[in-house]
Parts: sequence; C-alpha cells; structure tokens
Amino acid sequence: MRLTKITTLLAAGLLVTGLAACGSDKKEDAGGVTTTVDGTDCKPLGGFAPITAGTLTVVTSLPGPGFWEGSDDDPSAVTSGFEYDIAQEMKAKFCLDKLEVRNESFDAITAGSVTDYDLALSQISITDERAKVVSFSKPYFESNQGILVKKGKKISTIEDVKNAKWGVQTGTTAIDLLDKIELANETSVYQTLPDAYTALDADQVDAILIDTAINLGQAARSDGKFEVVGQFEQETGPDQYGAILPKDSKNVAAIDAAFDDLKTSGKLAEIGTKNLSTDPGNIPIIKI
Repeated sequence: MRLTKITTLLAAGLLVTGLAACGSDKKEDAGGVTTTVDGTDCKPLGGFAPITAGTLTVVTSLPGPGFWEGSDDDPSAVTSGFEYDIAQEMKAKFCLDKLEVRNESFDAITAGSVTDYDLALSQISITDERAKVVSFSKPYFESNQGILVKKGKKISTIEDVKNAKWGVQTGTTAIDLLDKIELANETSVYQTLPDAYTALDADQVDAILIDTAINLGQAARSDGKFEVVGQFEQETGPDQYGAILPKDSKNVAAIDAAFDDLKTSGKLAEIGTKNLSTDPGNIPIIKI
C-alpha cells in the first residue's frame, strides 16, 4: 500500500457500496424482482442473481488478517474484517437473507477451478494472467508489498533485501516481485500463509513478503513478536484487489455497481478504517 495516510489509501484504493438495509422476509426468484423486506420493497441492485436463492455465496482463502477475523480456518466463525464487512454490505444490497462463506485454496480461486459460488473476496490482485480464467470486478483496494520480520530484524536497503532469506505464499504476486531482484538465497514458497509465518517464527526465513495490509494484520496479532519494517515501491504502482467471479459471470455489472455505491456513500472508507486502522504511510519505502 503505497499511501501516505490510511485515509488516502481508503479513498484511493477502496471502492464499495452503501447500505441498502434489506433483510428480506420474502424472496422471489433472484433476477431483479422486487421483494418485501420488513414491509419495505427491496430490489436487488443490478438484477443480481445468486446461485442459491436468498444466499450470497462468497469464497475466500483463510486466514486473512484484517480482512476475515474470528477464525483462521473456520469460515462460519468469522465475525468481522474488511472483506467480511463488504460481503455483508453486498448481501443487503442484493436483498438476500443469508451470507455463506466457504474456505478454498488461494491457488484454486485464482486458477478458476472453484465452482458454485457468487464471488471471491480474498485480497486478490488483478492481473492479466488471472483474468484469462476468471472475471474480475472493479478494484476496491490497493496495496504495496510489505516486509514482515521478527522484531529487531533490519531490512531497510536494497542490499538487505538481496541478502535476506525470503518466504512467500504460493500463487501470489510477491513471487513476481522478488523475481525482479537478484537475491543471494533461494526464495522459500509455502502453500499457506500460516506455514510461511511459522517458518518466520522458527527462523527458517528472515522475512515474509505479501501485501502490506495482510502483514500488518499478522504483526498486530503477534503480541509484538513480528513487525512490518518496509514495503516495496513498484514501477507499475500498488497491486489492486478485485473480487473474482466465475469467468463471464453475468453478475459482474451488479458487483461493480455495489462497489460504486459503497465508495460514493463513504461506507467503504468507513469499514476500511474500522478494520485496517494502521497507517501504512508510516512504513518506509524501498524502491526496486
């Protein structure tokens, strides 16, 4: 997240929807039909049509520090977080009764092999390669790549970067970034973020590279054991997160409209400040 203030980050990188407080007690088929909600009409934004009537089915890859909070492996136990709150807002916007969250592997989500869902919210950077097999919404968040280390470890110069032992999660854009640098050590690739963080705790690697917001969330959970000591400034700019939908989904326009409403209403910035309150603008930048 290359932003000097968290408020700037939220304004520039998050785009979401205002509340349409509709918790329906009557659902009809889902293609834009007006439904009765506590005595008030509620029309699904953009004619959104869920795969399961009355339910918004969202997939993510846990854990998601700051984005999905309450459990690192049980989606039914998640009760807060930035993307969780986005999902709740969309459920209301689309006049649905229920939110169902499913845990899937990050690789499967971005490879387009996950089925039977409405959208994926999992801190997924929009890339041309991924867009070949899935459909993306408009971006709703921006993030640089942040450097998580054990407290006291120094990585502040490009030489420090080159000499460090790096850990990354498989399938992430952190791998592409490190490929641009002549590293002295081979990068360790882990199937899941918990595996990567465990390796850091065990001194198997010096640093974990993933989106700044995610690493800040992990640092906050660590009781002072970990800290984010830097972030990379990229020539192409920060990664932009987008919701993933099945390839050629007819719901893309409705999801985009929901993000537009959340941004215009200020709700996106509000839930961003609530869940991601640490200011990434105070974290030093390392230029590649």
